[in-house]
Amino acid sequence: MRRTLSCVLMMTLLLCACGGKEKGGAEQLAARIRAEYLSAAEVHAEAELSAVYGEEVFDFTVDVRWRREGETVLTVTEPEMLSGVTARIREKETLLEYDGAGLSLGMLDPGGLTPVSAMPAMMEQITTGYMARCTWQGEGEQRQLAVLCRDPDAPPQQGVEYMLYFDPGDHALLRGEVSVDGQLRLTAILSGFTMELTKNETGRDENVG
Repeated sequence: MRRTLSCVLMMTLLLCACGGKEKGGAEQLAARIRAEYLSAAEVHAEAELSAVYGEEVFDFTVDVRWRREGETVLTVTEPEMLSGVTARIREKETLLEYDGAGLSLGMLDPGGLTPVSAMPAMMEQITTGYMARCTWQGEGEQRQLAVLCRDPDAPPQQGVEYMLYFDPGDHALLRGEVSVDGQLRLTAILSGFTMELTKNETGRDENVG
């Protein structure tokens, strides 16, 4: 078990460019968090989303249930007029359903990223994305690990970038920000975060959160 975890940590460090002697603690924690999320079977949280389209900002709250295998489901809980609208994501395809009817969402970038697909995209960045920078933000009980994920072949502030904030204690994802070409397009504030891990070598489930 220790040898397997060590191999995972070594591989995750290769995908992480968080450097600098003074940032070693942040880099090591980011590697441990990645190893844990790689073992996640399911993540559940409530996310307050704020999507920016030009001069318009749309705020809504969704119940997020991400699954590594099977269907990821996001259900709108606020505002009340949209309550019950459900997005189901299968094999990187997104279908927003309401009473059996499909409904399109506006794109955040030319590649088809939407407020709904951005949530599983954050999970993908945590587990396999290129970590360009790992830093500490805040002090005391407000201290968080901030990880910037982006395309390693693109210049900074070009294309889609994800800034992810984690609780250094239980490693829960607290906040995510999506920027496109240097412009903030989506903010997600998460609460009630829980993670169900895959079965360990003893056959028992482990949980985080």
